[in-house]
Amino acid sequence: MFNIEKYLEKFSKNVRFSEMDKNKIIEIIKNHTGLVFSPESIEIKDYIVKIQASPAVKNKIFIYKEVILSNITSSITNKIVDIR
Repeated sequence: MFNIEKYLEKFSKNVRFSEMDKNKIIEIIKNHTGLVFSPESIEIKDYIVKIQASPAVKNKIFIYKEVILSNITSSITNKIVDIR
């Protein structure tokens, strides 16, 4: 018989890890730029972190992009190749 609890547990773990990764990315960006984001403004899709913010904020992140990416890849489990 199909056990729905175990099936849903897989998705629950993925969501928790995704939220932890988002929080870690927010922390890394804050340490380098001083900018604070909510987890809802960050999306991780196809190994790319997409940030919903104003162009001025994105420009500040772009200045520190290489440092931020290197810290992200060393501290979270998911592979991240770019920030947009």
